[in-house]
Amino acid sequence: MKKQLLDSFGRVHTNLRISVTDVCNFRCIYCMPEDMVFMPDSALMTYNEILHFTRIFVGLGVNKIRITGGEPLVRPGVPHLIEQLGQIDALKDISLTTNGIGLITQAQALYDAGLRRINVSLDTLNEEKFEQMTRRKVLSRVIEGLKAAHDCGFNPIKVNAVAMRGFTDDEIVDLATFARQNSYQLRFIEFMPLDADDIWGRNMFIPGKEIIDKISSVYPLERMTLNGDAKSDTAQRFRFADNGTELGVIPSVSEPFCESCNRIRLTADGKFRTCLFSLTETDLLTPLREGADDETIENLIIDAVAKKEAGHKINAADFVKPERNMSRIGG
Repeated sequence: MKKQLLDSFGRVHTNLRISVTDVCNFRCIYCMPEDMVFMPDSALMTYNEILHFTRIFVGLGVNKIRITGGEPLVRPGVPHLIEQLGQIDALKDISLTTNGIGLITQAQALYDAGLRRINVSLDTLNEEKFEQMTRRKVLSRVIEGLKAAHDCGFNPIKVNAVAMRGFTDDEIVDLATFARQNSYQLRFIEFMPLDADDIWGRNMFIPGKEIIDKISSVYPLERMTLNGDAKSDTAQRFRFADNGTELGVIPSVSEPFCESCNRIRLTADGKFRTCLFSLTETDLLTPLREGADDETIENLIIDAVAKKEAGHKINAADFVKPERNMSRIGG
């Protein structure tokens, strides 16, 4: 019988996010403090260790990988890693999440390595707000990075936007217009309580339905029917009725999708997490470096997935935020 990562709620896990670094050249307010202290290089998985773990996970049924950070493109050699991942049999999908700046110089190398799908984080089109959000004055370079990816042939290019009331809520339609004009797939992500500076609050949270209603009042939207693997998608997916460009919302807070979740995570320092909001994690890197065989690593993974929580507790009275901030968990 083929091995699979099955939890006690019957969910089979096939989608793995791998963080290659906690370092980032931004300091986004919902991700990390301005004076962030990063892990030493010795604590990070080497690329050979990442490939080793990936092969183990693929042997347990994982078939989709997303490379994340921090900002993954600040770590040298990511295109070569993508190329090597692409040589692993049964791995049918590889994608990458980035803040976009590195695409200016690396988009072609990533494309040549076999990468076809990218997500670029872009919360605002306003220069002043962008600087407030990221603590960096580089909006034009993100736009340039998106164009570089488009010119190379990346498809789809998804733009991830965190909507925050009182800050970016007045740009929801503007971002939709930007995505339509450039054939980008826009993904609005509900603001989640993972910020390092504790700015999250219900007063800043915008439900996904409100976002969709606001866009649809200007650009009518059609809900997409999801089949097959897409049923486990975190996003509620729509398309613009007049031109077919896709748009989605990820309503992690207002409409949690935990019951269909098939995602697991490996942090840059080799800690295995079964949920973004997990309060526990399993160290895989230390056993590997101490000589553990693949079966031992497999059993650690299988056991951790079997104990996966029913879901996050953002909306529960006993919710506790993870000790790690977003950049250390992996975006």
